[in-house]
Amino acid sequence: MVIFAVTRNGYTELEPIIRSALYPVWVGDGVLNEQEIDSLRSSDIDLTNFNYTIDPSDDSALDEALATIAEHHPNERVWLECLP
Repeated sequence: MVIFAVTRNGYTELEPIIRSALYPVWVGDGVLNEQEIDSLRSSDIDLTNFNYTIDPSDDSALDEALATIAEHHPNERVWLECLP
């Protein structure tokens, strides 16, 4: 399973699961600051941050990001933060 947090709120809701370090985590640019990214990585959390902001209401941006994640984690389920 891969966790994909698009917003700070989404990250915060899943933070206890993310901090377990059991799952790779991907976040959009601006979700975390550099200190937070460094801290998570130093805690052995497999964290990847996109270098661009991902608008959760932009389906094509989400599809593009999911395709990138799938390249790095083939055949794994991705849990995507989604707003109704």
